[in-house]
Amino acid sequence: MNKITTAVAAGLLLVTLAPATASAAAPIVASGSWDDCNFNPTVSVAGPNLIVTVGITENYSGTVSGTYVGTERDVVYANGSATFHGSGLFTGSVNGLSGTARISYEGLFPTTGVIPTTGPGSAKWVLVGRTGDLAAVTLSGTWGGTFLGVSDECDAGLFGGDYSGLVVTR
Repeated sequence: MNKITTAVAAGLLLVTLAPATASAAAPIVASGSWDDCNFNPTVSVAGPNLIVTVGITENYSGTVSGTYVGTERDVVYANGSATFHGSGLFTGSVNGLSGTARISYEGLFPTTGVIPTTGPGSAKWVLVGRTGDLAAVTLSGTWGGTFLGVSDECDAGLFGGDYSGLVVTR
């Protein structure tokens, strides 16, 4: 064998026999609850629909523990349902690992006023842009919740519910 073939074969053998030090641990189930405060809404009209943008602060407890500050854009349809998309900065821990990350999410708020925690009507979320110990964490899942009312500080609504997901640590 020539030197190149020998080097390639040796490299493949090392990759095959080397322990998987960079491999991910088995996924664990994440679960817990959240509550949020929607504030400072801006509203515009687009045909029969309303476009609402709000600031949001959230608190998470459970496998995901910490706070979130971000914005959300909602399209409220004439029938009372709405779609929503949001993102912002999470500071806290996931399964004991701390850092910051961006949470992005989307979902449908049905006319019933209740978003199911799992299934086709649940909201979807993911952690991206992780720092600190969270850089080793992959996390995504679903959440559901309901409208809880309004307050002076939360003039666009208070919401709360439960989340679930899968955590994979590298």
